[in-house]
Amino acid sequence: MLGTAEPVDIIGADTMEERSIRIELAGRAYPLTIHPNEEENIRTAAQEVNDSINRLKASYPLTDKQDLLAMAALEVTTRALNMAKPKASSMDKEVLDELERLLNELDG
Repeated sequence: MLGTAEPVDIIGADTMEERSIRIELAGRAYPLTIHPNEEENIRTAAQEVNDSINRLKASYPLTDKQDLLAMAALEVTTRALNMAKPKASSMDKEVLDELERLLNELDG
């Protein structure tokens, strides 16, 4: 995601204009070339990384920026992966239980 964004090639669609932005991670500025529709997510992601770094600084004796960035990346990515996992609701369990009961009835 960091670096120069590649244009999305959609047949028949006009290529969106790219724009240059500057984000800050751990006190260091990074220039990026992005599509305008990516900006909000990129800025939100940078803010999440910076918030994570600040929490880690306050909670652990990490002082090396590389360590803080590595742990922040791990924390933010783990949170994103956990949120992306589908969670079985109680309704899903009830539906599965009912299907299993019906299958058992069919088996005899």
